[in-house]
Amino acid sequence: MLVNGELTFWKILPNTWLLGFMFWLLFVGLSYRLGKSLDPVISKADREFMQNFSLSQSSFLQSQLFIEPILTTIYYLPALTIFCMITKEWLVFPIGLMTVLAGHLAGHALNRLLFERRIFSRRNSWHAWLWIAFVFVLYVLAIVFRNQLSLGMLVPILLVQPFLIWFSYGYLKQQTNHLDYLSYCMDKSLQMDKKLFEMTKGNEYTRQGLQMQAKLNAETGKDLSHLSGMTYLNALLFDRYKKVLYKKVQNWVLTVVVILAALEGIRYFLDPFTFTEAYLLQFLPLSFMIMYVASSGKVVAQMVFVNCDISMLHYPFYREAKTIIAGFNYRFLQTCKLNLIFATSLFLAIMVLGRFAFSLLTALLLISLTALFSFHDLFIYYILQPFTNDMDVVKPLYKFLSGALYWVAYLNTRINVGSHTYILLVSLAMIAYVSIGYWILLKKAPQTFRLKA
Repeated sequence: MLVNGELTFWKILPNTWLLGFMFWLLFVGLSYRLGKSLDPVISKADREFMQNFSLSQSSFLQSQLFIEPILTTIYYLPALTIFCMITKEWLVFPIGLMTVLAGHLAGHALNRLLFERRIFSRRNSWHAWLWIAFVFVLYVLAIVFRNQLSLGMLVPILLVQPFLIWFSYGYLKQQTNHLDYLSYCMDKSLQMDKKLFEMTKGNEYTRQGLQMQAKLNAETGKDLSHLSGMTYLNALLFDRYKKVLYKKVQNWVLTVVVILAALEGIRYFLDPFTFTEAYLLQFLPLSFMIMYVASSGKVVAQMVFVNCDISMLHYPFYREAKTIIAGFNYRFLQTCKLNLIFATSLFLAIMVLGRFAFSLLTALLLISLTALFSFHDLFIYYILQPFTNDMDVVKPLYKFLSGALYWVAYLNTRINVGSHTYILLVSLAMIAYVSIGYWILLKKAPQTFRLKA
């Protein structure tokens, strides 16, 4: 505005309005309305409302099925009217008017159909993730081909929506097993309440360890008969929770692969671009935060306390120096293995995006980060051991140090220093921290690794 003397930020590109409407259509119609309708869980607020006002469950279900989406559509009327007045494109008005109702009824009709076929939808199932991936692809396609968007693409949607509403409404009205379906929904809702309770049980320093107990199964692991002593005990612990630990790593690796594929797809469909050396150097500090989020260090520290140390620390032999150090060494190496898997996938992704520039510098940084995040949580746990027999944390210093690493990772993302020297110094500093910390642990852990009163 200062340069041109014009309010240039008010100038909106021609297809921006249409792209915005497409995003709204995808989010409200597919992501939210249709996706939510496929979930059989009734919210706790709705269940309490039925109970407090002594409402008929069947009548309440019918009102939520048919009346609620109509009221929501009425709420959208002013926004749709203003949008059409600004853009002069009144074709979007009937489409927007039917989006909520079409997505809502279609989702519920599909859910009832699956229920009739004894195919029970649930969260985190493969078809739920497949639906999320499908909607994500539609978002990406809308962005990639935004210059080719036109009102003509909305005509098929306008033609399909009335038939979708009519068929879905007719199918739902002819259903007679409302009580069976409602009982199924209530059962799923109670199961979700139980899961939420398990997720919030304990405190933030033990919660993940407690959740791992619920996921433990009695499957026979690998043969550990050749081991003995503390090595056998720790190997048995990690073998029992191997599936839970590696599933977390697997999910993060899959996330990196999906993001890499999306970026390479954008690079292919749009004008070819490359990550310059300066851009890549600025990205490397961001890997600090990425490794922090995906690290298994905190999970392992909670797992070993909740599922092993809280009981074993009552025995004198478990508090001997050689036992403590041997246990730490084994756990540290196992955590390194977990973090190294993700670090390797992140390294390969950076190499592909940067066309194998700064490979040695990137490798040094990620190895240093692997050592840091594998060491830090175990180190402060052993050197402070802040837990009581009731799993309460009695040392404020532990809480501070547990959260300090987040702020270190965050500050690395905010410091705009893209140089080889900075990356090298940060890597060496992390290696020095691990080395000095391990020396301190050898001296102090035998005196501090005790259950607190």
